[in-house]
Amino acid sequence: MNNTLTWDRTVPLRLLWFYLGLVTTCAGIAMVIKPGIGAAPWDIFHLGVAGRSGIPLSLVIQLIGVMIILLDWSLKIRPSIGMVLNMLSVGPILSSILNLLEVPQTLPGRWLMLAAGVLVFGFGTAMYISADMGPGPRDGLMVGLTRRFGLPVAVIKNGIDVTVALVGWALGGPLGLGTVIVALSIGPSVQFGMSLIARMARLRPFAGFVRPVSLKRS
Repeated sequence: MNNTLTWDRTVPLRLLWFYLGLVTTCAGIAMVIKPGIGAAPWDIFHLGVAGRSGIPLSLVIQLIGVMIILLDWSLKIRPSIGMVLNMLSVGPILSSILNLLEVPQTLPGRWLMLAAGVLVFGFGTAMYISADMGPGPRDGLMVGLTRRFGLPVAVIKNGIDVTVALVGWALGGPLGLGTVIVALSIGPSVQFGMSLIARMARLRPFAGFVRPVSLKRS
């Protein structure tokens, strides 16, 4: 996975693939948030820190983002163009999708939306990581820890999400049944998405610009 963007003929397609992945990821996040069944793990953490410290939520998210980037760097995942584009783009994209989505009227419908959101999120994450622009800060942490410990990405992702959710809850953040299910299912969803992307990368239309990330120790 490259951390610097060198210009070649694949860059426009990779940028398009990256942003398609970001939009898909944000659609998945919105589908998890909209039913109102429970906040996602990182959201619980941000809200818990903001409530306990009195620091505005927007500043908490920025400060935690900087800390995660530094942690990524210590795991040999250097700051990349993908991290910058992720930080600049996710908020506006997510807000637009949330404004377009409607909450299902029935409880089964809400659970179905949440489950679909988990799957969409996993595939979208695998898409934009495979554009080889570098991962977002939190995905960089997932990749770095996976390489460091040599464990399946699902185990690492679940471990991160469960940890931040529990710490956020201990600090006063909201924790619901939906959060537990999301925290336990996002990891396998991302791993499944990566396996699909790896297969797609062998097909002629995608082989030139889709670059599945290696999760083996470097």
